[in-house]
Amino acid sequence: MKPSDMLHQMCHSLLAPADVKVLCKARGLASEATKLPGILETLFLSSKGVSDAFQSLNSGEIALLHLLKRSNTPKGLSFFSRHYGNDETYGTFNQRYSDTFAKVKGRLVRSGVLLWAEVGQSNSGKQSKLERFRFLLPAEFHGYLPPLITAFHEFEGSGNWKPNVARDLLIADLFRKGKGLIFRIEAGELQLNGQRFESAQLIEWHKYSWVKAVQALKKMPVLNGVDSIHPTEAALFILSELADGCWANTEQLDELLRICCGKKVDGDAICNAGWKCGLLAKRKANGKAWYRTVPEQPHIAPHQYLTPIQQDSNVSVDLRTIPLNALDQISAIADLSLSPGGSHSLLLTPNFVKLGNADDTLLASEVVQWLVEHTPAFAEAYVALSERRGQTIIHEGLMIARVSDLSLKVAIEKALGSNVVSLKNEFIAFPHGFLASVQRVVKKSGFVVKEVTAK
Repeated sequence: MKPSDMLHQMCHSLLAPADVKVLCKARGLASEATKLPGILETLFLSSKGVSDAFQSLNSGEIALLHLLKRSNTPKGLSFFSRHYGNDETYGTFNQRYSDTFAKVKGRLVRSGVLLWAEVGQSNSGKQSKLERFRFLLPAEFHGYLPPLITAFHEFEGSGNWKPNVARDLLIADLFRKGKGLIFRIEAGELQLNGQRFESAQLIEWHKYSWVKAVQALKKMPVLNGVDSIHPTEAALFILSELADGCWANTEQLDELLRICCGKKVDGDAICNAGWKCGLLAKRKANGKAWYRTVPEQPHIAPHQYLTPIQQDSNVSVDLRTIPLNALDQISAIADLSLSPGGSHSLLLTPNFVKLGNADDTLLASEVVQWLVEHTPAFAEAYVALSERRGQTIIHEGLMIARVSDLSLKVAIEKALGSNVVSLKNEFIAFPHGFLASVQRVVKKSGFVVKEVTAK
């Protein structure tokens, strides 16, 4: 149901005259709105009185509204029970949620901050009127919401945090052998869990490491509600609302986490696990632990993590200092290999196919432009690319293979990454230098390589 339809139904059908009078008084709307539904419908989404209405709500109600803002979808009464509570553990929907409805209507609808409507019957069976009620925080009110945490504490500095948790695992994986590695280099490509490395994917993997750490905690309740947020996601959601220099302790977080998760959870254990995973900053003061999200990594210039090697036209990449988004960018335009001279460096060489697939934004990025300006190999590849960009190119040194088995084709694409291109009629193309890699995959999969020479 559209917000405009919800507003029309609320003003013309659902609000009783007494409700309208209370709502208009709470928002300071013109008295004419109490007499004509059309006027109330016109004035309701204005900014008048919205901030005052929000100030009349308690912290739990503000948390509910932040969750509504986050989802931006209408919610039923069960969503609000995390703050207002169920009336009964057993019974019909009306028996369980009648008091919740009275509180939602009295505290949120009559204060003029929620839209209210009744949806049609579902396909699962007949529903009561209360089951069909839906509520929405209008997008026009989002900017007026008070902060989730008001009693924060201000400290100077970034606190104690672990900036290299994911980076240390990346380095350790790349320079060791064995199974179960998360990071590896295959056919010149840096991979994360078998896929080409992307910093966004790494961020999600990093967050999942926190999820697994929380799942391992004792006495962590099972969250199975439709609108429940995982404790790690809830903690990030709440702490990300803090302004720079502001910190919150777990006593302040506990009630907010309960509302977000739908059940009481151990905020201190959750936040401490986030700190150990390198996703939260922590400090101790006044006998309490205080948390916030980790600070953004300061800008690091390319010359601080890239070093040209004159004798072989390679570029050395320092994995200890390179920003992860820069690692993402160079992985998209070059081939990588392990440096024989150290346990924290990679060697970088341009890959013309990857460069050809790169968009203009990537080619204009700081790290790519630095490589072009400071290394002959990348400069030569970039000039050649610029001359041919937008033209039809006949590639030299390409191998063509027909692969009729889908599972084998997927295995080859996984092994070669962006170095293989799917063609029509079961054919693929790849650089001649990857022939040995393709042959290994074919033999390992139990197939036989048949070669055909063109005349």
